[in-house]
Amino acid sequence: MISASGIELRAGARVLIESATFRIAKGDRIGLVGRNGAGKTTLTKVLAGQGVPDAGNVTRSGEVGYLPQDPRTGDLDVLARDRVLSARGLDTLIRKMRENEQRIANGSGATREKALRQYERQETEFLTKGGYAAEAEAATIAAALNLPDRVLGQPLHTLSGGQRRRIELARILFSDADTLLLDEPTNH
Repeated sequence: MISASGIELRAGARVLIESATFRIAKGDRIGLVGRNGAGKTTLTKVLAGQGVPDAGNVTRSGEVGYLPQDPRTGDLDVLARDRVLSARGLDTLIRKMRENEQRIANGSGATREKALRQYERQETEFLTKGGYAAEAEAATIAAALNLPDRVLGQPLHTLSGGQRRRIELARILFSDADTLLLDEPTNH
């Protein structure tokens, strides 16, 4: 749920939104329509927590998934699959596990034992966050968005803008966000 109270947004000296108070409850589907420059994107960013209003306040309960207009978000050298998994922090966890696997295989003595203990902790956290089932869930979400597995194995910079947008949408759907904010979804 998102609650806004007395929101004011400005672009320089120009007031875009003044004294706006509203609530977005679970299950609500809302479209924000207005002319170019009216403050739609600015308001969306504020509601997502990526900006602050000039006056008033916003309260969010639960996770908010935000799909910005620009498809060039995130590190473009990362694999599409890892970008989706990053919504739950699984990409970092998998990378750390792989690093420790190398230390276990190539290390000896105390170095190897330390890597083994770290790996065990990381694997427990990985399994707690859904583990291997989460990877399958992410692939299923991507497939439903017409992103085949081969696309998930590619770096983001090799994908078209539309494919990157669908990867970002898969990411926020995978995040289990309570509220989705889509900035100009018809562009995607």
